[in-house]
Amino acid sequence: MRQTDPDHLYERIAGALRDEILVRTRAPGERLPTQDELAARFGASRMAVRRALDLLESEGLIDRVQGGRATVRRHDPLVRRSSLHYQSNPGMPFAAEATAAQHTAEYDYKTTHEQAGPEIARRLQIEPGDDVVRTEYVSYASKRPVMQVTSYEPAAITAGTPIELPEEGPLASAGIVDRFTSIGLRPTRVVELLESRMPRPSETERLHLRPGTPVVVITRVSFSDDTVLETADLLLAANQYKLEYVITVRPQE
Repeated sequence: MRQTDPDHLYERIAGALRDEILVRTRAPGERLPTQDELAARFGASRMAVRRALDLLESEGLIDRVQGGRATVRRHDPLVRRSSLHYQSNPGMPFAAEATAAQHTAEYDYKTTHEQAGPEIARRLQIEPGDDVVRTEYVSYASKRPVMQVTSYEPAAITAGTPIELPEEGPLASAGIVDRFTSIGLRPTRVVELLESRMPRPSETERLHLRPGTPVVVITRVSFSDDTVLETADLLLAANQYKLEYVITVRPQE
């Protein structure tokens, strides 16, 4: 068996400082020691210290200005609890997640009628060019954009019903379970597929991402038995979110 290489020194320095930041030994806004002081503390070169600070900056844990000392950045990631989003009377899950992380919650949206492209048509099991209702949301935590959601629903299912426009009518802002249940198509399962990648320029601009910050993309498809009700792309700033999935294990038969 091959032995793994030990951690690089700069990673150990970053790890020690990261722990101090995450447990609030170092409070948001506090200035870190100088690079010379950190080098003396860890018995390291200034180059190793600079690489450690580069790493912490890329993770969104510190702010740096040219010629100045690094300061601790507020880091209160939201925890997205997937199960809370797919139940009856879910309330406002994003608002609850933001509040739990000591943030205020807001969102804006835009709904349009469009023709499905090949990928969306494949997910919805409809023909390319079929009508869909597209709604794009941007969610904010303490005025900072942290998530973009783009949802697509087949017009053949929702047209002429009270839920045709997700943010209007008697079920405005309700979750997908209650909305589709109201027209006799209660969701029976939701599939989420996760991937991580670097953001596209428009996504970097929309979410105000720092250079080098990846995003988590959740591709969602909602079903009522074999009927596809909706699909969505959820785009999350990776350094602003943690994802929680609770898996229930059935009792042994």
